[in-house]
Amino acid sequence: MLLVGCVLVACAAEGAARFVVDRVSKIQRRTVNEYALAQTIGTDTCGRKHVLLVGNSLLDEDVRFDRVRAALADDWDARRFVIEQTFYYDWYYGLKRLFHEGARPDVVVVMLSSRQWIRSDVRGDYSAHYLIDTADLLDVARDLNLNATQTANLIVANTSRFWGARAEIRNFLLGRMMPDLGALMNFSSVVDPQTFSAAEVEPTAAERIARLNALTDSYGARLVLVMPVMLDTKNGTAWLGILNAAARKRVTALMPAPSGSFARDLYRDAGFHLNPTGAAAFTDILIPELQKALSSVIGAN
Repeated sequence: MLLVGCVLVACAAEGAARFVVDRVSKIQRRTVNEYALAQTIGTDTCGRKHVLLVGNSLLDEDVRFDRVRAALADDWDARRFVIEQTFYYDWYYGLKRLFHEGARPDVVVVMLSSRQWIRSDVRGDYSAHYLIDTADLLDVARDLNLNATQTANLIVANTSRFWGARAEIRNFLLGRMMPDLGALMNFSSVVDPQTFSAAEVEPTAAERIARLNALTDSYGARLVLVMPVMLDTKNGTAWLGILNAAARKRVTALMPAPSGSFARDLYRDAGFHLNPTGAAAFTDILIPELQKALSSVIGAN
């Protein structure tokens, strides 16, 4: 009876994760909808080129995507896929999975910070379920140098929606019980004081950019990188390593605004995420840069 009870509880949790969470959580609804759009990009005959923008909360909060999509609409079918707290390996394997599932964008635009480019990490169980293909799990384990227990955890999360999204379920419940929790987290957030020089960033970035570029190129897509604007000018110094690495690999990298060029009152936190006013200003600068880059990479294709 105990075993039957445990199985029933497990089935109920899995069923709730699959059929309830995606409907009641705004973030989960957005993730599922954007994932479905990303899966089918380039499979229609709309008569336009296709561009897919991927990234984390920096893309979500710093770029007014509705304005980007409208500005590109005459020539481009622009779609976005955002998952918060993600890094390079999340998107390398996430894009690999999307390509395997049939996505065919002409251009992929990746927006990450310099630290996120060189950090050897993924968003754990969530990425295992929503971004990583089952066939790539052992490759991920090798890239991240995971032990047997951590690898087994990824395998379970890849299979089980509840296990993969359990942290998000917890956060959703906490948000309902404590509505001001998000504001408290913003108030208490700090920027990681550790800094990197361009020389420290460039070797790792060059290898990872080359690997991602080889993936997109194998499916006939071009790669474009976008640099977010941070409050601390030291982030701009680190991004020079990304720009240098991209230039070496002949990948287009955009720096619409250098870090330190936006005032403190344009950020909603300690200098990482822009507020709505800052996002509008950054988007105004990004749109012409992105239009020029898209025309250039397609012309060079």
